[in-house]
Amino acid sequence: MAETGLSPLAPELSEAGRLSATREAAGQVDEVDLIPVRTYWQLVRTRFVRHRLAVVALVTMAALVGLAIVIPTLTGDLYFKPDLTKIHGGPSLEAPLGYSNIGQNIFIRLMRALQTSLQVGFAAVLIIAVIGVTLGSIAGFFGSWVDNLIMRFVDVVLSLPTFFLIIMLVAFFGQGNKFVVIFAIGLTGWTLACRLVRAEFLRLREADFVQAARALGASSYRIASRHMLPAALAPIIVAATLGIADAVVVEAALSFLGFGISITSDASLGNMLNNAQSYFLRDPILIVYPGVVLILVVLAASFLGDGLRDALDPRQLIKR
Repeated sequence: MAETGLSPLAPELSEAGRLSATREAAGQVDEVDLIPVRTYWQLVRTRFVRHRLAVVALVTMAALVGLAIVIPTLTGDLYFKPDLTKIHGGPSLEAPLGYSNIGQNIFIRLMRALQTSLQVGFAAVLIIAVIGVTLGSIAGFFGSWVDNLIMRFVDVVLSLPTFFLIIMLVAFFGQGNKFVVIFAIGLTGWTLACRLVRAEFLRLREADFVQAARALGASSYRIASRHMLPAALAPIIVAATLGIADAVVVEAALSFLGFGISITSDASLGNMLNNAQSYFLRDPILIVYPGVVLILVVLAASFLGDGLRDALDPRQLIKR
C-alpha cells in the first residue's frame, strides 16, 4: 500500500473541521466559548461583593477611618481643651454628643480616641506581619533544623501569658506611651502569622513553579520573595485584618486598666471607658459612646476578615 503521509485520524479530523466550519457558518458557538475568562483577583472581587456582611463591614471601617482622620485634623487640639462653663453640657450643633465632666467636647475627643486606637491597631499589625512573615517564610522555605529552631521558639512564646507579658513590657519601658503599647502588642502577637506563613511555604516548596524557578538557577531570596510569598498572601491578609480587631481590644483593655495610654497624654477608647466608669451612675451615656465605637471597630474588622477569607479561597464557587 502506498504511503499517503496522513495519520489514521486524518479522516476524523477533517470531518471535525468540516463540522466546526459548518457550525460557525450557521452562527452556532460552543457553550464553553460563551463563558468569560476571569482572573483570580476578578473572582476574588466577585466573591467578596456577594458577601453582604463583608461589604457592610468594609463601608463601616472606611467610614470610621475617614472620621478618625478628618475630624481630629480639622479640630486640632480641641479634644484636650476643657471648658469649665460647659461641664456635663447637653448636645448641641457644636458638640453633638455633649460635654464631659471637665467640659471637653465628647464627639471631638471620641474621634481622637478612635484615631489613636486605630493607629495602635494598624501599627501593631504591621509589626506582627513583618516579624511573622519573615520568620514563617524562613522556617517554611529552609525546613530542617532551621524550621525546628524557629518553631520551638514559637512554642515558647505561645506558652507565655500574652496579656500579662504586654502589661510587664508596658510597665517596664514606659507606661502611658502609645508607641510602647504598639511595640508590646506587636512583639507578642506574631506567632499566628508565623505559623500560617510557614504552613503555606511548606505547601508551596514542592510546587512545580518553585521547582522550575530553582532549576533555572533563581536564588533562594528570589524564589521566596517573588514566587512563594505572593502565593501565600491570602492567609496573611486575613490574619492581618483579624489582628486589627485583636490589637484594638488589647489596647482598650490596657488603657481601661490604667496600663495603656494615659488620659493626660492622649485620648483612646480604653481610657475614655476608664474615665466614664467614675460617672456611671450620674451620666451613664459616657460609657455608651466609646463602647459602641469599640464594638463597631471589632465587628467591622471581624466580618471584613471573614469576607476576605471566603473571597481569597479558590475553592469557593460562584453561583451564577
